Amino acid sequence: MKKTLFTLLPLAELMAVVALLYGCSNLNARLAKEVNGVWQSTPEAFNDNMAISGSIVDTYEFGQAGLTATESITGPLTISGMVNVTTQVVSDSVGVQPTGLSASAHTTVSGTWTVIDEDEISISLDLNSLSVVVDPEAVTVNMNTFGASEPQLDSIRPAMVASIEAGIKQALTQRYGAINHFEDVKVKGNLLKYEINDEDFALTRQSVAE
Repeated sequence: MKKTLFTLLPLAELMAVVALLYGCSNLNARLAKEVNGVWQSTPEAFNDNMAISGSIVDTYEFGQAGLTATESITGPLTISGMVNVTTQVVSDSVGVQPTGLSASAHTTVSGTWTVIDEDEISISLDLNSLSVVVDPEAVTVNMNTFGASEPQLDSIRPAMVASIEAGIKQALTQRYGAINHFEDVKVKGNLLKYEINDEDFALTRQSVAE
């Protein structure tokens, strides 16, 4: 008769193995339940290594996680960002100083989150889903250095918006590409604490899962 590992184990040891597996499963499910909901970060600085620098506040929406065919606990994830940036436009005209611009934008990127262990979460973001929308009315130009009238600014505003959106997208593609693993995850009250590459982060709960 073919014997499996479980048939060879004494009853007490078998029960211990089952209890361990059940306990780990329960702890993973508990973490998934605690994380499920909407959380917000504190402002974080970023740049595109060129002209754009700014800050972003991320809102993480950890959707309801469920057991997959591979028995992992996985759910949808959406990260929305409120962005404020500054940049410069350099004129080709002699004697004209670089023009300072400031703008605000809304960003979104989607993916999935998976509970790896009782204190570990894997993050998988689809960077192709990254959307950046700059509010044209929120683009502020330093009129003194630009030397242009308001109608002239309005005529080039779409080009400025497109340039700023491209710069933000480049910077955030790199930033979100580095977010793939939360370690030492702990939920304490309304705080979600975790580490990425040994750097500490914390999110504040905005709403609980319905």
